[in-house]
Amino acid sequence: MKWEYGEAYKRHDMAGEIRLPNDSVVQVCDWTAEMPDFMRRADTIFVDPPWNMGNVRTFYTKAEKDRPGMDFLAFSDHLWRRLDDIRPATLFVEMGKEYLADYLMAAKEHYRYVTFYNSTYYRRRENKCYVIHATNDFQTRRYAELEDKDEAEIIAWVAANHPYGCIGDLCMGQGLIGKRAYDNGRSFVGTELNYKRLAVLVDYIAIRERMRQPMCTAEAPGTPVSSPATDPGSVASS
Repeated sequence: MKWEYGEAYKRHDMAGEIRLPNDSVVQVCDWTAEMPDFMRRADTIFVDPPWNMGNVRTFYTKAEKDRPGMDFLAFSDHLWRRLDDIRPATLFVEMGKEYLADYLMAAKEHYRYVTFYNSTYYRRRENKCYVIHATNDFQTRRYAELEDKDEAEIIAWVAANHPYGCIGDLCMGQGLIGKRAYDNGRSFVGTELNYKRLAVLVDYIAIRERMRQPMCTAEAPGTPVSSPATDPGSVASS
């Protein structure tokens, strides 16, 4: 079975660093092997990594990649090493119940203030998850507005209200962090293993960037607007 995600990848060049508005950058890569330097720009990270080994296997299967030769603890160790390298001032990690305690303890080794919010995903009450919030900043150590909110609502609130210069996500998926940061005119960076999923974010931004551009009156009636596939600069324009 193949996951096509609306075939957005057919409309965009997904190779290398992809420059986006607001000085944002994303890239298709496996951060367990290598992380792009631009990820170090993030002063806030909001990441939704696989929650267990089954999720890790699905993560690689959907990306049509070979499964990594490691267990979940080794995978998590890779993640924390990348986070150590980035050194974000504030960290949000979405996690399931199985490894919540492990991730809370790991966060407490890196930050003074660590809490978590009860949450859901896909806006279904039965889909329980948790969002860890870790920081050394007393003023932003907890947001009462985020308790018992769906993950999508938490991401939207953080992107609009949390103080950050650049927000990052190591597991962008279809780019919800990037979409909400872009919607608020903010900078973001991110990586994603699956180029088909990341193309959904690139497509979202390309469509909105084209909508901002006035139609050229010199064009003949019926002249099609250039697609991102033939006009890469349409995605990178700010």
